[in-house]
Amino acid sequence: MPDTTAPALLVSFACALADAEPLALALREACPGPIHWREERVLGHDYGDADTGELVEGLLRRAVLDLIAPADQLDRLVETARSARCRAPVRWHAVPVHSRGRIA
Repeated sequence: MPDTTAPALLVSFACALADAEPLALALREACPGPIHWREERVLGHDYGDADTGELVEGLLRRAVLDLIAPADQLDRLVETARSARCRAPVRWHAVPVHSRGRIA
């Protein structure tokens, strides 16, 4: 069971759908906790990562991988994502976890 008293981060990596599996597999090797994988559609004006079809539709289809990790592991996780075999850019952000637990 993870140490819930140590400072932790919720780290999210957003990538192209085709890159989700290689990125998830790489992150799984770097992080012992669960990785939550979801697909999402993004509406907005930042289309720097869009392929031609997405530009025509005005809709980005992405996968997001969320995980909770010790704060001191952030650099390692970002480097793992950088080294993964992704064809398109990967965006990430990290936010502190204020509290967490399990209700059974």
